[in-house]
Amino acid sequence: MTDEHHAGCLGSAGHPFVQTPNLDALAQRGAWFRNAFSCSAICAPSRTSFMSGTYLRTHNHFGNSGDLQRDLPHMVSEARKAGYRTGVCGKSGVPDKIFQHFEWAQISRDNAAYLKAKGLEEVKSNPEFNQKFESGISKLPYKEHEIAWTADRAIDFLTDRGVGEQPFLLWCSFGPPHSPHIPPKELDDLYQPEQIPVDWDAYERFERSRLGQRAMIEDFWKIGSVRHDPGMFQKAVCRYLALITMVDRELGRVLQTLEDQGLAEDTIVVFTADHGDFAGNFGQLGKNIAGYDDLLRIPLIYYDPARQDHGRCVESLCQSVDLFPTLCERLGLEVPPSVQGESLYPALDGCPGAGRDYIFAETHNTKTIRNHNWKLNFYGVHPHQGELHRVGPGGDETDNLWDAPACAHIKTELMTELTAWMIRCEQAHSMNWKAEEFMRTRWYDWLRDQPHESEGQAHWLNVV
Repeated sequence: MTDEHHAGCLGSAGHPFVQTPNLDALAQRGAWFRNAFSCSAICAPSRTSFMSGTYLRTHNHFGNSGDLQRDLPHMVSEARKAGYRTGVCGKSGVPDKIFQHFEWAQISRDNAAYLKAKGLEEVKSNPEFNQKFESGISKLPYKEHEIAWTADRAIDFLTDRGVGEQPFLLWCSFGPPHSPHIPPKELDDLYQPEQIPVDWDAYERFERSRLGQRAMIEDFWKIGSVRHDPGMFQKAVCRYLALITMVDRELGRVLQTLEDQGLAEDTIVVFTADHGDFAGNFGQLGKNIAGYDDLLRIPLIYYDPARQDHGRCVESLCQSVDLFPTLCERLGLEVPPSVQGESLYPALDGCPGAGRDYIFAETHNTKTIRNHNWKLNFYGVHPHQGELHRVGPGGDETDNLWDAPACAHIKTELMTELTAWMIRCEQAHSMNWKAEEFMRTRWYDWLRDQPHESEGQAHWLNVV
């Protein structure tokens, strides 16, 4: 997994010049999904959805801090129960109720301790650095860079004695290309600013059309903030792409280790990202506004050596919550009742009509529904001023059709589906109360039987 990786920033996805030969080769051996989406453009909530197979409004983890309120079954806990050795290296970014199930961990704090012990330090954040898109050259040599360190730790896990004798789940989680955009010196000139297109018309349309903004420094990360020197923005995008190329190179070392250890023919490899990034589109960098395809669409490559996918592109809509049940199905594990995702295997096998009709994503305020042709963003703070966009080929997320009479029926359809999804996913505190009959689902039956839910119901009834 990478962090904040635009789905189009892979050679296999059609990017005009980014160098990702190892990921391209993986896609040619496996299958890749053109329409895979995250559940949120925020790191920890998205990663929690990946691991638990549940949406944000169910796992209720909307920010990057704090822990889960419920002990939800998840990918790591279920793999460990099944006898898998579980490990994580790099950026974790999941709540402790998930993280504690990893038997082996080498994460960001360990990298910080490693650098301190060697007397090394990375570029420090400061206001000037922030306003330059957190773009610069790493102070570390290539072999000590965060990306190389993460790959080294993955290789440590794979070469450790006993791994070949026990099935394993390894989460190799690269922090970049998330900011800071600081590749090592050797890669700083890999891409040239003139390769990054500047479309002032697209930038102006985007800025005029957007309804909200994120109250963070990232709101300065746009080409309009450096009109006097657009090259500064273009260079930052070049460094973003250079980090992707470095991830690809280091991932190549990890994949080679699988070969060297005799594990390649018995190992499923999944490559994805927690969410996307504007990566220069609309003159934007970062993830300053929720709801856009650039931020929600993610790369997803699925390689299983037992399959013969041969580089097939899967066009079906799918979502990050679908990975957990997919792996459960492949490994013969029971899908926990709490899981809201759907197996990707019907789509992988080319079954007619496979895939989702809609994907759903959210932050605290923005709720998004999307199908192949349309997207609707609903804003709680101004519910009568939402967004309705054509998407897909020929779509334009700067053309808001929310108030267009000809599209009223589409808005009604999407709002109905969005409301139904919110009701399905938001679990009432008193699950056994008979004043409202709930749909019989695996989730409700599971939740009803949890001890803390019974206690909560009794408390609720006493209050009433």
